Amino acid sequence: MIKEKQLELLGLSDKEARLYVAALPPGPFTVAEISQKSGLKRPTCYIVLDELTKRGLVSMIPRAKKRLYKVESPEAFIRQARNVLNYAEKIVPTLSTLIRSGDEAPQIKFYYGQKGIQNIFDDSIVNNKEKMLYHIGSIKTQVEMVGEDFLKDYIKRRVAKGIRSISVRMRGTEVEEYLYQGQEKLLREIRFAPKDIFIPDTILVHGHKVVIVSTVKGNFGFVLDSQEFTETILGLFQALWRISTVK
Repeated sequence: MIKEKQLELLGLSDKEARLYVAALPPGPFTVAEISQKSGLKRPTCYIVLDELTKRGLVSMIPRAKKRLYKVESPEAFIRQARNVLNYAEKIVPTLSTLIRSGDEAPQIKFYYGQKGIQNIFDDSIVNNKEKMLYHIGSIKTQVEMVGEDFLKDYIKRRVAKGIRSISVRMRGTEVEEYLYQGQEKLLREIRFAPKDIFIPDTILVHGHKVVIVSTVKGNFGFVLDSQEFTETILGLFQALWRISTVK
């Protein structure tokens, strides 16, 4: 019998794992049925099913009289792991060139799945002594990666700690909600990149750390701890900031 904790090790959140286990053995199910079986509320089930569908673990049955879902082949777990491995094999050699001997040697840490990505975001608050956070990317992508409830709580904790956010957003991927807007009360300033520039991944810079978080398709992120590399990325950030506009 598959346990929820086993699935969490494969990158599922606790709610995703609970719903997935409840959907076994495979067979069509409605949101009402899976809500009762998993113990999750219906609105939560819709959100979780949407995430599992994006990852190819669950699909909606077409042409049904009512909305039906089914569990797809678990080979999707293997495909995702291979995608992460392939990406790591491409980027690690480049990152390795940054490694230097001595106390200033950069440190690279990889994180996988929603829990891992949430840990990356938490670190940008807990270990942010400079009280500054530079961000490039899409709020929509962040919501997909860490979950809406987590992101809203993260923003509130950032503001409570007095950490300012300077953000370059991608046009056409905004989420029209107050907590995500450029407001002084939220200690956030926003500009939008030119229309011909689109960066799918999320980039965060704080202190001497550069964070790269993939989209849901990749479902991973890494943190590079290097003062020199941070200065390089901040230089690129400033260049992008200067050509970006408020609207």
